Amino acid sequence: MQIIYDAQVYLAQKAGGISRYHYELFKGMRQSGHDARIAGLFVKNQYLLSDNQYRKSFISDSTASFAFVNKFLLQRALKRMERNAIFHPANSYRFLMSEMPKIQNKVFTIHDMIVEKQAGASSNPTKLFFAQHASKIIAVSKTTKKDIVELWGTNPDKIEVVYHGSSLHPQFVEKPSQHLPDNFLLYVGDRGGHKNFTTFILAVADLLKKDSDLYLVCTGKRAFSSDEAQIMKQLAIEKKVVFFSKPTDNELAYLYCNARAFIFPSLQEGFGIPILEAWACKTPVVLSNNACFNEIAAEAGCYFEPASQESIRDAVEKVLRDKSLQKDLIKKGSTRLELFSWEKSVAQTSELYKSLL
Repeated sequence: MQIIYDAQVYLAQKAGGISRYHYELFKGMRQSGHDARIAGLFVKNQYLLSDNQYRKSFISDSTASFAFVNKFLLQRALKRMERNAIFHPANSYRFLMSEMPKIQNKVFTIHDMIVEKQAGASSNPTKLFFAQHASKIIAVSKTTKKDIVELWGTNPDKIEVVYHGSSLHPQFVEKPSQHLPDNFLLYVGDRGGHKNFTTFILAVADLLKKDSDLYLVCTGKRAFSSDEAQIMKQLAIEKKVVFFSKPTDNELAYLYCNARAFIFPSLQEGFGIPILEAWACKTPVVLSNNACFNEIAAEAGCYFEPASQESIRDAVEKVLRDKSLQKDLIKKGSTRLELFSWEKSVAQTSELYKSLL
């Protein structure tokens, strides 16, 4: 079975959930004996460039200067693809809108409907176009599938739920060269909009000030904004919050393994890979009480109401103080993690591809 993926996502993301997902799919399909191909040549993605088996097939382009070449190579690959081949784009590309109706077998993954829920069902017409013209849609959670059906009126039979997995392995831990505190809470990922970061900071400020040994470590692509820095200064916690930029997988595993707890305060998400990463590293998870997190984490998380600073603070403090709760969350997380793996994702996606042939 021939499967065409695209290189554009690896040029758009050095690291991140969508590129991680497509990398794991590509690698898994190749290992399963399928003729999986990435159409494109230039990438800046750490997953591909650190993979000894595939990195020689690509050229590093840290500034994404050759995106136009990737576009050309993708369009050429689509014109030359076998009649029964599968095309699984990583994103809804405007430059492919004229090509999509001509391709027989198209699979499109929707990772969340956050923008559509906030700004309106037609706020991303290109994404809607790709969904409408896809042969099958993959939703990364039942919550996301429900949102697609309700917002776009998509036939639920067209949508299959395929969960993500975790790529972190706690046996491959690398202590960062950057100095880190011994006692810390961990926040992972972007901080804008639905991530609810400001409310979270306001909520835990008293905990950080009350305990002289407790810190907060935040990872992400970008340093704290001037507004974020100002809030921390006003709260007198600027020295209690440490930013760690773009950790490698092994460094991220170190952070999870050594954190007192991982906090996930998002108002809404499509899945939540960091939940699985924390479980893999035996770290208790404290997270928002929303539909997606309830679906993924079930009883293996300590929940709070994300709009309430008091609820966030109480939940975090409860986990910090209660060692039996910590052990219980870790045990339940380890059990829950068995439900999610990239091997399962690849197997389900492979069956979906075959159903189109």
